[in-house]
Amino acid sequence: MADFRRQGTYSKQYLADVTFALKKLESENLLSLIGNFLDGKKKILDIGCGIGVLASEVKDRYNSEVYGIDINRVAVKSAVQAGIKAKVGDIEKKLPYGNESFDAVLIIQVIEHVLGTDDLVLEAKRVLKENGLLIISTPNLSNWFNRIIFLFGFQPFFTEVSLKDKTFGLSFTRGMSVNRETLGHLRVFTLRALRDLLNYYGFKTNFIRGGNLYYLPKFMKPIDKFFSFFPGVASDLIVVAKRE
Repeated sequence: MADFRRQGTYSKQYLADVTFALKKLESENLLSLIGNFLDGKKKILDIGCGIGVLASEVKDRYNSEVYGIDINRVAVKSAVQAGIKAKVGDIEKKLPYGNESFDAVLIIQVIEHVLGTDDLVLEAKRVLKENGLLIISTPNLSNWFNRIIFLFGFQPFFTEVSLKDKTFGLSFTRGMSVNRETLGHLRVFTLRALRDLLNYYGFKTNFIRGGNLYYLPKFMKPIDKFFSFFPGVASDLIVVAKRE
């Protein structure tokens, strides 16, 4: 059976030194934008915690009790070693936590890998306390460079039509990297779609910000940074929503 969740790929990535360095950079950038929302939050859940870089940073900065869950055993082992109360679990199923257990729930670069996004949002709502915060980041389907390449008939970035090669429909990118392994992106959002999903399930959006990418060619990075101030066309979406 095909590994549509790409756990073999991720197991290899989690063991690479560059993964930690990149995740550290991403975590610091994210917390510079939304860290004030986590200040004072005593109990936090990181859904799809990976190797625990973000969770560890949150624990150290805000003196929070941080829990994590991830389907990948290699990642969870690293998260536990980093001091996170992490466990192996399938986030596509009921989360192994009680109702209204957490002050904040993080879903960072994860929701695009989930088939049952409705169930995931509902589970996040269930384990959140009243007025608790749900923080989501995810690639933006309608980012500035996708809008350009789509006009010329190319497959948008962050979408995948194969389990073998992520460059199908994006052949001009094959010279940029030897890595063609897919990441298991199943659902890719626009800002409007993400807000609609959260609002439908009773979340009120408090904060929206665009994020930028670190692995773009050097000449594109200033452009990407500029567009990060306009969430609808930014590379990444960052949303903070309150459970009502």
